[in-house]
Amino acid sequence: MGATDVLVVGAGPAGLTMANILDRQGISFRIIDMKGGTVEESRALVVHAKTLELLDRLGLADRAVEWGQRMGAVQVFGEGKPAGKISFLDDGADDRTPYPFALVLEQDRTERLLIDGLEATGGRVEWDTKLVSLTSIRGSVRATVRRPDGSTESIEAGWVVGADGASSPVRHALGLGFEGDTYEQALFLADVEMEWDYGSSQVSIDMTRGGFYGFFPMPGENRFRLIGNVPEELEGKEKITAEDVQSVLDRRSGLKTRITNVRWSSVYRTHRRMTERFRVGRVFLVGDAAHIHSPAGGQGMNTGIGDAYNLGWKLALVAKGLAHEALLDSYEAERMPFARSILNGTDRGFSLQVTTDTAAQRLKIFFTPLLFRIVSAIPPIRRRVFWLISQLWTNYRESPAVAGSGGKGPKAGDRAPYGFFETGRGESIFDTLRGQDHHLLLFEGQRRGSMPRDLRDTEEGLRALIGSYEMPVAMDTVRTANRTLHERYGVDSPTSILVRPDGHLAYRGPADDPDALGSYLDGLFVERRNSTDQILGAERSVGA
Repeated sequence: MGATDVLVVGAGPAGLTMANILDRQGISFRIIDMKGGTVEESRALVVHAKTLELLDRLGLADRAVEWGQRMGAVQVFGEGKPAGKISFLDDGADDRTPYPFALVLEQDRTERLLIDGLEATGGRVEWDTKLVSLTSIRGSVRATVRRPDGSTESIEAGWVVGADGASSPVRHALGLGFEGDTYEQALFLADVEMEWDYGSSQVSIDMTRGGFYGFFPMPGENRFRLIGNVPEELEGKEKITAEDVQSVLDRRSGLKTRITNVRWSSVYRTHRRMTERFRVGRVFLVGDAAHIHSPAGGQGMNTGIGDAYNLGWKLALVAKGLAHEALLDSYEAERMPFARSILNGTDRGFSLQVTTDTAAQRLKIFFTPLLFRIVSAIPPIRRRVFWLISQLWTNYRESPAVAGSGGKGPKAGDRAPYGFFETGRGESIFDTLRGQDHHLLLFEGQRRGSMPRDLRDTEEGLRALIGSYEMPVAMDTVRTANRTLHERYGVDSPTSILVRPDGHLAYRGPADDPDALGSYLDGLFVERRNSTDQILGAERSVGA
């Protein structure tokens, strides 16, 4: 019988993200997939800013951006007539994230990126390996898998992560439902080569009475992903040709195009479903195994990667004995409300786009262009739209794994704001927070001159405090001269902020109240047996 800390079932984007985190943390794991390799089709296409920030913590974001196509704007049409354009690159989005764009990167390339990252640290996927059964036993889970040669193997794992898609055998083994519905309107996807006059650096969406047609630029010359409503005459077709796509657009879209080649196409009905639990004992569900969405906004794959990252760092700390198992309870508490919010939002947007109600279609054609003209004319609203679509709004304020109060800026559970140090090397605070460890930020507060003696004592006390726990924590002091960061984080007086490995605030409180921070840490993390041990991680003052 094989034994491992974590068995990951499914090697799509979510499962591969999980494997990358576990491998970098030195956790023993196995990742299996019943397929023979990565997907060959492009499938999910968009990687949003929040996901790129997570990939950056794995050292993979730069390559993703190099491989992909930046998408800095969305142009909306009403039956071929320009209705409005939401641009991100000229709206100050780069002041809030290092990735002020959506990235067009096909799913097969996203998977290749994650596999390269995994193999670079010695990990590998066991392809053609199928999960047969799961059995919970005391303190672990026993999985039976079928190998490529037809033989079976029993694997005893401390935890199992089901990242095995919408038909998830892991979810079925747990006996969980998958409540939701299937949209009546069939859609087609097609990766095409196309000529038109609207450029290749923006998404173009044509709203029509019969539905919608979206044109997403892809890496390469004149390459686009098309998505739209399927007319009845094409619903039963297994393969859609260039002539079919051209005919649909000529008759139903007001945009003038010339399709020269169809590389891949698919006709399908999309679903909106979500399971009632993301965790049962030592088994977890992430990504499409837990929730599936309409394609509106390109949220599905990004949400799955976010699931895996949220769970991955927690599972690594618990598996290494650095955190109590109570930390794992926060996965479902944090991600289930988030996934439900995404599902509801995409459902409303998609239902409007594909409605067959005549009155609703007329309202859509009238109000959608009007709405986009208003949005495109008001920069704060444009920035808000990007904030929502990119998932930068993600917060876990109601989580049992965050605590603290005070300050006018981000609360415990919020994403740590982006910004640059105004002194020192001029690096961004995200450079400081990069990696897989927790980071304790000590903000001096808006005081002039050098750090007072009592604050230096506070700094030494905080270092000693976090050094008394097993988990690795890097501590950084943000000097008073860095006014922009103090404003971004809403800090007036000396404040300690603990940032999690996924970039969210775990704790926030006055720096002169170490007991409050200690109480928070006591609830989740394991104390060192020898409290005189030195702090793990970096000890440095940045922006000095």
